[in-house]
Amino acid sequence: MTKQATFRLLDNVDVVMRDGVKLKTDLWLPAADGARPVLLQRTPYRKEAPFGSQYISALEFQAALRRGYAIAIQDTRGRYQSDGEFTPFEFEGRDGADTIEWLRRQPFCNGKIGMFGASYVGATQVLALSENPAGLKAIAPQLTTARHGETWMYRGGALELAFLLLWVIEALGADHILHRMAMMPTDVRERSQAFLELLQRDPFSAFARLPILNEAIAELAPYVRDWFDPEVISGKFASDRPDWIETNETAMLVVAGWNDIFLEGSIELFEKAKSRWMGRREIPDRLIVGPWSHGNPSDWQGEEWLGYGASSIDLPEENLAFFDSIFQDRQPTSPMVRYFRSGSNSWHAAPDWPLPDTVAVPHFLDCGRATLGSAPGAKASASYVSDPTRPVPTVGGATFLPGLLLGRNSGPLDQSTIESRDDVLVFTGQPLRDDLEVTGLVTACLWVTSSAPTCDWTAKLCDVAPDDRSLAVVDGIVRWSRGGETGDDPAEVIIRLGHTSRLFKKGHRLRLQIASSNFPRFDRNPQSEVASTLAKASDFALARQQIFSGAAYPSRLILPVVTTAYPAANSLAAVTGELGSTESDDN
Repeated sequence: MTKQATFRLLDNVDVVMRDGVKLKTDLWLPAADGARPVLLQRTPYRKEAPFGSQYISALEFQAALRRGYAIAIQDTRGRYQSDGEFTPFEFEGRDGADTIEWLRRQPFCNGKIGMFGASYVGATQVLALSENPAGLKAIAPQLTTARHGETWMYRGGALELAFLLLWVIEALGADHILHRMAMMPTDVRERSQAFLELLQRDPFSAFARLPILNEAIAELAPYVRDWFDPEVISGKFASDRPDWIETNETAMLVVAGWNDIFLEGSIELFEKAKSRWMGRREIPDRLIVGPWSHGNPSDWQGEEWLGYGASSIDLPEENLAFFDSIFQDRQPTSPMVRYFRSGSNSWHAAPDWPLPDTVAVPHFLDCGRATLGSAPGAKASASYVSDPTRPVPTVGGATFLPGLLLGRNSGPLDQSTIESRDDVLVFTGQPLRDDLEVTGLVTACLWVTSSAPTCDWTAKLCDVAPDDRSLAVVDGIVRWSRGGETGDDPAEVIIRLGHTSRLFKKGHRLRLQIASSNFPRFDRNPQSEVASTLAKASDFALARQQIFSGAAYPSRLILPVVTTAYPAANSLAAVTGELGSTESDDN
């Protein structure tokens, strides 16, 4: 018996942009004729690759087609089979809007469009919103950011060095680079090829190469000149504010990961989306935050196994259920916020974000005793020497280091090698008398001096078990300039460690690390007046760093402590909520 085909596939359809550039697009259409909603993905990672277009982007094409959706997958400008020149972020807004308008004119489309995808494919969705295209009813951005200077290329003003170099080589594709190299003059090609081979063979040596903005990387990927140019950083990217999100009414399902490099941008995206509906009872936007890192949505994160429930949410079904609701003009039935809490390794549902009934609790540093306490410690100071030639290495956290898909260098990793260094200050609290839930934004307010005109301050929150094993939970950085202050006048520095959710168990201790580098996740601050991306080794300078404590200079760690027990979701049904029918073609 011959089984009836469930879909038709149209390969490499030309979709013409406003400037005449043709973008190749594959169309997956249900076998039955008729106008229906279209789910659109715009990707720089090759539209035919199921790993990127379906698995990472959390959409099962067969399920979507059976549900009555049409699907459009497009190579973005200058990528694979599409025409034009690829410059990250530059054309995604207008190209996205032009593609949506083209789809709405097709007989298979009923005028309603949704977009889906992760990472840069999430960025194509967010940037399409900037054009406010008619018909874009819903987007489902995963593991991505609201803006693409800070939270993508930079964090607290420091360059996301390892991510940007590996993204150029691994994700954006060596095949495009090799094609470009074939057209280079011999001397330029040899120089570029040597750098490419070093990145592929020994990426950590490539990260250490100075200056960061060198001709080899600029020849391989010309757009990095803007990313690493100090004037562009302080101009274009410093003013990168996605305020247009607040005036757009496209519904959003934002999926984030506590250990993902783009977590802060994902949270910002949801908060901006939610702010559009102030005063309304019904809000269509939804947030799901799992324990995941970039490329590793599994139940193993770092050195912690989080239980099978960590990966129990069916994200493809979540996406389709969300699109069903929006296209049928009804409110999603799932909770507004669902988040995974490590420590207890459980899912929880909440009615809002930030979580209601969360209290900002300070834990004060005592520099004389190297402790954390509930009241300002005695007047004291602690110091160390920061040397950019021997930076504090990256161990764990929200990284994009080699071993990405296995989570080898991300998430909660043991901190013993870091805490034994003489350029890392460690402050530890007393054993907890009760369990402590921390969910939300963690910050550190430090009173500091530095002998350098500019330097970095880093802070890392750790969970110390009764056996003294210290695991990283969340960390942040800020690039700081002394300004008009003298080296003798303490100034307050605020470091956003970032968002997390963890149950610190009774008997465990809180620990805060303070340092001035986290390399190669972030570039090294030369601690001179030379821009970090242009600095050579001869521009590196030592800096004496000092932290103060006491009533006059109350350096402190601030934790968002949850005072209300939000319901645990101990079964898949409770986590996913009432998803509705999976058979309806009536969208």
